[in-house]
Amino acid sequence: MKLRDKVVVITGSGGGIGAACARRFADEGAKVVVTDVDSDGVTRVASELATVGLAVDITEEGSVHAVAELARRTYGQIDIWFSNAGYAGPPRAGDLSDDQLWQLNWQLHVMSHVYAAREVLPAMLDRGDGYLLQTASVVALALHPDKPAYSVTKHAALSFSEWLAATYRRRGIKVSCFCPGPMLTPMLMADGVPPDHPIVKTAATPEQVADRLVDAIDVERFLILDSPLGQDCLTAKATDYEQWVQDMAQQTTA
Repeated sequence: MKLRDKVVVITGSGGGIGAACARRFADEGAKVVVTDVDSDGVTRVASELATVGLAVDITEEGSVHAVAELARRTYGQIDIWFSNAGYAGPPRAGDLSDDQLWQLNWQLHVMSHVYAAREVLPAMLDRGDGYLLQTASVVALALHPDKPAYSVTKHAALSFSEWLAATYRRRGIKVSCFCPGPMLTPMLMADGVPPDHPIVKTAATPEQVADRLVDAIDVERFLILDSPLGQDCLTAKATDYEQWVQDMAQQTTA
């Protein structure tokens, strides 16, 4: 799908990858609607792009509806909904006890995607055209040993994308799941990764990621990877699942 003249909603676009994609998509001629829980970020990015934005919490279904209504009132029917917002949280080795953290991860990484699909799919199906793009993580193909809630919900996000693609592709709906590796964003720094760590040296910038996403959307690729890490994880699981689990066990600090 070409981005020119398409109406695109990007969640989590007040900073990081979302903001970089908002700028890059706008450069391609898309009509971008900015939304994020960070009101200052929404104001800044929307002003820069001369577009509209709304600061909301998309873990609430009413907020997703409000963003969609803003997009439709301003530009018309939504062509692409990019569910990009996410939260990693600090490493908490083996922590299964924090119900609030589990609920936040579930609402943000799974239910916000469900709410978006409920909101925009009916009109897309009527037109026989539309695009649902979701950000999961390379963790969805592997795991994060110190973040069980993050790992489990990112797997669920990928599974939901798979279900959407299998269910609606024949009816004209394009679906992509973006599973990025480490990126130079505040989320990575919040993990306490030192600036001289090898991960930082090889991590992509948000701008590089945005370029890759434009290319992937153009060819309507389902699984979007930005490094060999994701493919390596898939290959390792398919080749020797037991060994993959053993390798993951060696990395945990629990």
